[in-house]
Order: sequence, then structure tokens, then C-alpha cells
Amino acid sequence: MAKATFTPKRLLVVHAHPDDESLFTGHVIAERLAAGAEVYVLTLTRGELGKVKLEELKTLEGNFAAMGAFRAGELREALAALGNAKHSFAGTRAYRDSGMRINPWGKPVKRRRLSELSLCAVSTSVIAEDITKVINDFKPDAVLTYNRKGGFGHPDHKMAHEAAAMAVRKAGKSGSGRAPAFWVIAEPGERFDVEIGNAKTAPLKKAALEAHASQVSVSAETYSVVPGKDIRYDRPERIRRASPNPLVYLRPIFTFIWALPLGILLALAGTMLHQIRAYDYQGAPIGLVVALIMTGSLAIALRLLRRSRGALYLMTLAFVSVVFWLSQRQPGGELFIPGNDVGNWWAFGSIGLCAFVILFPRIKPGAWRRSSRGHQ
Repeated sequence: MAKATFTPKRLLVVHAHPDDESLFTGHVIAERLAAGAEVYVLTLTRGELGKVKLEELKTLEGNFAAMGAFRAGELREALAALGNAKHSFAGTRAYRDSGMRINPWGKPVKRRRLSELSLCAVSTSVIAEDITKVINDFKPDAVLTYNRKGGFGHPDHKMAHEAAAMAVRKAGKSGSGRAPAFWVIAEPGERFDVEIGNAKTAPLKKAALEAHASQVSVSAETYSVVPGKDIRYDRPERIRRASPNPLVYLRPIFTFIWALPLGILLALAGTMLHQIRAYDYQGAPIGLVVALIMTGSLAIALRLLRRSRGALYLMTLAFVSVVFWLSQRQPGGELFIPGNDVGNWWAFGSIGLCAFVILFPRIKPGAWRRSSRGHQ
């Protein structure tokens, strides 16, 4: 099986706040610098709304200029610890940390009142122009930032993703050269293409996190931003290749369009097959065996190829609905799924197979797709 690799010689990392570069990509930056690559970290704000951990620094809160200057100093120390990556803040204007609030459902969202200087109050295209300028000057092979959801959901992280994706698209249309590859940080539980972090990069990430003392608490083996949520600093970071095209986010709609009809067709085909020799008790129910194998194989294929259970959920929903309908006596008296042993095996066995594949915990999503991509 071909494995994905991440070996850009020139890497641009786009983050929203100081400390994000160490929290989410410390291993990646350290590994690339150690390999002799050039790394450029672009930070969009100075983290003016950060909540400090140290009591002696509490006076910084509310003083945007002082907080921004202090955290910029921490960022310089962190980058030095990782190996002296190039760095700049976004330059068209001094964007301010937007902060966030938690909605009643426990999700991070934009604050109700935003300063006109806040990152989230600015047009995405304006921020993208800043990133595009860096891309044109630095000419990276790859751009790395948060995923579409902004990691844990911070509004500034989402904005950074949208602006970076727009900048990569502009680079591809400019005619000045090939657009850089677009990579995003994979959150726990998401699929990933590459895992980076080892015994050599772990001490460097720890030192970088220690530089952000106002925001991060570091112990002998773990660090935390939120009290009670300790993370090992030697835990590898996971990233994946992504598309900068916004239409890719319409994929769930397209999945809905084809997965439901697929479930209907599978139920109809299986029902037709299972009746072959179903009433011949002298012979084996070959049609039932073929129908069950077809159902199980398709369910497993969807888990492996679609990288999630979403398509399988939709297909199973349509499949169960049609099987239930066909098991009822129709207005003309027809009964497509008889209430004998073979009919029961088809109705309950096929649904049981789909449920088993859905609930099975560890079918590695994307394994086949990564393999096939390596042979293209």
C-alpha cells in the first residue's frame, strides 16, 4: 500500500493566533526545518483577546496593545525553539483577535459585538490578498492551515481556512506557476494522510509551548490550554491533503442524491434475487446467498471508500424503508418478501449486515483510496 508523504521544501503555515503554530503544527514545523526545508509562518492576529494563565500577567487582559506585543514576543521565542522559521503578521491591516463565545449547544461561535478591526469582521477576500502576497513572494510548495471547521471551531480559525483556501485558488489561476498543495490539520477522529512527530521533534515542541507561558500550561509530559484537558506534547500531529475548492463542501448533498437511490436499487435487486428457488425446499436458496453477499460487500465498500459512515447511513435508511414496504402485502395481494424462512433471512439478515458494518469500529477509512492514489 502506497503511503502519503509530506516533504515540501518550502512550507507556508497559516495560523490565526500566536501559540497556534506550536499547539497544532509544532511537530510539523520542527520536522520540516530539521529536514532542511524553508518554513514560513503567517499569523493573522496578535491574540489580543487571549486569557492568560499566569496571575502576574492578568493586567494584560483588556489592554489590546500590551497583550498583542507580549504574545508577539512569545511567538518569536517559540519559533526560535522550533528552529527559526520565517515569520510575519498579516500586513494589509493589523487584524485583531475576534475572540469567541459558546452558544447554548456548547459550540464556539462569533461574539455578538465585533470590533471593525476583528479578523471575523473583515472580508475573506481582503485577508486572502495578504496570504496571496506571501504566496507570490515565498512561492511555497504547500500551504498548511486549519480544517474547514476551524479545528475546535474558533471563528478566527474558520476564517483562516477560508482565506487560505481562497489564496491557494488565486495562486492556481494567476498563471505565475503551479498552485501550492493545500493541506489541513486533521482533528482527532478525522481521517488523515500523514502523521508527524517523533522523539526528535517532541522536545522542540515542548520548548515552543513553554515559550507561550501566558496561554499554555506545560508539565513534564503534558500541556493544557483548557484546565483539566491535558495532552501529551509528544503526541504526533496529523494532517491531510484537502481541496481549496469551496464546492467540495457540497459533497454531502451529492452523497444524499446518489446514496438514497442506491439503497432503493439494492433493496429491489436483492428482493428479486432472494426469491430464486425460494420456494424450492429441495435446493439451496442460491438467490438469497447472492443477495446477502451483494448487500454486505456494498456496505463494506462504502465504509472503505467513502471515508465515513454518512453514505452508508443514507443507503441503509433507503434500503430498510424499501425492504419494509416490500414485506407488506400490496393492494393487489402481491407479497414480494414472503414470511417464510428465506424471506425472513433476507429481510432481517440484510438489515443486520448493514447495521454490523455501520457499528464496526475500525474499518480504516480511505485506505483503498490512498493506495489507488499512489498508483496514479
